[in-house]
Formats: sequence, structure tokens, C-alpha cells
Amino acid sequence: MSLTYLYHVANLGDTVLISGTVGAASEAALEGVPSIAFSGSSGSQASYTVLTTDPTSSTSKTAHIYTDLVMKFVNTYLKSSAPAIPKGVSVNVNFASTSSCTSADAYKFVFTRVFAAASTDVDVSPCGKAQLTAEGTAIKSGCIVTVSAFNATTKRDVDAATQQYVLDKVSPILTCL
Repeated sequence: MSLTYLYHVANLGDTVLISGTVGAASEAALEGVPSIAFSGSSGSQASYTVLTTDPTSSTSKTAHIYTDLVMKFVNTYLKSSAPAIPKGVSVNVNFASTSSCTSADAYKFVFTRVFAAASTDVDVSPCGKAQLTAEGTAIKSGCIVTVSAFNATTKRDVDAATQQYVLDKVSPILTCL
């Protein structure tokens, strides 16, 4: 499994088209390696040593919160007996800002799509809605973690049948907006 991670810039919507984090996950998926791209909306570039040299800094607190969220997601994903995600598909996971969310427990995982849906798009409906919410919209709803499946070649949303593979892997931690 390939995990790519950048915790200070969210990769939402069009940003996935130019993201190195999403690009690395895409390359792994194209090679048949299950992959997840993780990104967050808080923090700053800092040496990992800040975790020990300044453990109470906002950067250290953000790193700990986002790491807890990554671990929760990955553990859920790996525990699932659902079939593996098909080759060429990856998952984009984004964390809302930690400014109002002071612990990993404050966050809710929500199944989303990368781009806003056109009226003709068909999505899975885990919350009874005809279409999934775009991750850029969902993340503005508070302490949210967006989870979107995307085509590693085009970096566009996958069809409903493929979304279902990801949904089946992580449904125990998902909630509705």
C-alpha cells in the first residue's frame, strides 16, 4: 500500500490535477498498488524535529491530530474484508483545518466526490442523496475528513460501482453531513 501525505495544503477539486501528493498516489494506483493521498488544511512546512523541540506548537498539534486521523482511516481500510480497490483507482482524503477542531475525535469522515456533480452523474448514495457532495463543499462544514475515490489516469471521479469499492472498505467510520 502506498500512502502519500502533505499536511498543510488541502488537495480539493481542481487542485488534484496539479498536486504532487495526488500524483504520487496516482502513479502507485496505475502500477496496481492500493494508494491513498492524505492532505490537510492546517500546519506549515517544518522539520519533523519540531515534534520534539516544540511539542506544544500549533504545527506539532496539527501533525498529531492529522496522524491520528490517518491511522484511524488506514486501520479501518486494512481491517475491511471488502475486495481490493481496482487497479487505476486511488483515494483522496482531506482534513479540515485544526483551528476549531482540537482533537482527532472532533472529526467526522464523510464520503464525497472530488468535483461537483453534473446533473447526469450517478453516485453511490450512502446518505440517501442522489449525488455525493463535492469535497471542497463538504470540508467547509466543520471538523470534516473528506474521502473521495478517483481515477488515477484522469484524476476525475470514478463511477458509482467503483465508488462502492471504497465505500465498502471504509464505511464503519463514515457519517453523513
